[in-house]
Amino acid sequence: MKLHRLLWAAMMVAVLAAAGCGGGSSSPSGSAGTGDSGASVKKGGLLRIGTTDGYDSMNPFVAFSAASYVAFTNTYPVLVQYDENFKIEGDWAENGWQTSADGLTWTFKVKPGKWSDGQPLTADDAAWTGNTIIKYADGATGVLAPFLTHATKVSAPDPQTVVITYDKRVSNVLPQLQQFFILPKHIWESHTGNNGKDLKAFNPAADGPIVGGGSFYVDKYDKKGTTIYKQNPGYYGSQKPNVDAIGIQFFENSDAMLASFKSGEIDQMDTVPYLAADDMKKDPKYIVRSGDGTEVRDFGFNSNPKKTKHRELLDPKVKAAMAMAMNRQEIVDVVFAGYAKPAWSLLTPLSAPYLNTDLKPETYDIDAANKALDDLGYKKGSDGIRVVPATTGQYAEPEHKMKYEIITPSSLYGVSREFNIIRDGLQQIGIEVTQNSLDGTTAFEEIGAPDWKYLNFDMMMWDWIGYIDPDFVLSIVQCNQYGSWSDTGYCNAEYDKLYKEQGVAKSDAERKDIVWRMQQILYDEKPYVQLVQVDLVTAFQNNWGGFTPPFLNGLSKRPWVQIGQTG
Repeated sequence: MKLHRLLWAAMMVAVLAAAGCGGGSSSPSGSAGTGDSGASVKKGGLLRIGTTDGYDSMNPFVAFSAASYVAFTNTYPVLVQYDENFKIEGDWAENGWQTSADGLTWTFKVKPGKWSDGQPLTADDAAWTGNTIIKYADGATGVLAPFLTHATKVSAPDPQTVVITYDKRVSNVLPQLQQFFILPKHIWESHTGNNGKDLKAFNPAADGPIVGGGSFYVDKYDKKGTTIYKQNPGYYGSQKPNVDAIGIQFFENSDAMLASFKSGEIDQMDTVPYLAADDMKKDPKYIVRSGDGTEVRDFGFNSNPKKTKHRELLDPKVKAAMAMAMNRQEIVDVVFAGYAKPAWSLLTPLSAPYLNTDLKPETYDIDAANKALDDLGYKKGSDGIRVVPATTGQYAEPEHKMKYEIITPSSLYGVSREFNIIRDGLQQIGIEVTQNSLDGTTAFEEIGAPDWKYLNFDMMMWDWIGYIDPDFVLSIVQCNQYGSWSDTGYCNAEYDKLYKEQGVAKSDAERKDIVWRMQQILYDEKPYVQLVQVDLVTAFQNNWGGFTPPFLNGLSKRPWVQIGQTG
């Protein structure tokens, strides 16, 4: 899953709109040391979490998966995080940061702490990390660059003071900084060679434990097995974690994870298989919590205007016709058992008022879709597959059938069932598609091939999980995200201009207007067709407590710090 995918930093970014449970109250506890039932949690022990969302990398300059971003949130210092009421609070930074009158200088006092290898954690680590990201923002550090948009310098006037300077007044500095992961300078500074590209080649897990400065550090990393996190003895937080360690076990499929959970081999499922959720809510052995989320499943088109094959897929009218053959309600019912809603934007209602509600999902209408393609001149052959006439010019193509490949990530829950629904709808309008299921890393590389020029692939199905603030998910389709977050090869100068303008808007109303216009551009040009917004459903054994709202996982260290056993 991306943050693409992004990222849990995703997947767990949800507001608890509804909750069902067994064995305890469904309301989250905001106080440390107590569970949903009010019972005190114990110190010590191991929390075992099951997931089907595997890590793609433990290198923040490379990773795009949500699981990796949850790891970074808990193992690296960030200046600020969210509390249970979705308000920004200090993490490594003390509350009470200062902003200059012109809004260009932000000053944070940070708490004393140590990296997990015993080295001092100081403001110099933040300065090095920030300046490195800024220096190589158009290349090697592009994945992290959106979290320091318009920053020109990060300085450390003393070991406990971090100063960030911007070239413009930024409207959402604090939400951005929640994902500004501060790395240990003494580990990373020797890997900036080759114009910063060595940063992406560095494997922080190659020599054993990964040095962290947050509440936990990675003691053992296993991409497709169990990754072990242990308490960082030098953690700067006033409240230390209740558990000694957390194990994240990767499962190839949700059925295996569910079986392990029911047998008591794991304590939590990060995402409950949706078809099992209602029955599990009735069982007093489990605590099942559900609510709105910011995960949006999407159908993406190769939108690079330089692609040389199947260029008819660049036409918004063709994409609009295909969108009318995508049965969103069937996806909601069959894949997600009702724990989803039809979508039309990368944003969700949790980003209100920035979600453009003037737009709506395309109506499922096979007859209208067929007529649109007929009117475009793509006639059906004797086999029922439409034919694209030969073209001339710079991107000449011979006559060919509307037969395409769709790349899907194998670990994404329900994506094959989604594909089957999409395939059946497209078949009814004379388009034949085949599925190419790949692991997430390979899928992302195939989308960018060759060399992140986005020339080869036709279409893909995946997801994006944004934040409540719209900035990040809007940033992914910029021209400068080739080789970083882009998974469509989309590039639009007008859109990029608006993105920059929304980040420095002088009022919320002005920013809302710009963000609505940006969504209109994406809706009209269709680098994506958004399919459904997916709910968050997670489950625990009933002997656990100290829960925070599910949306905090990936946005705060509180979920891993406060959870503990109750019996």
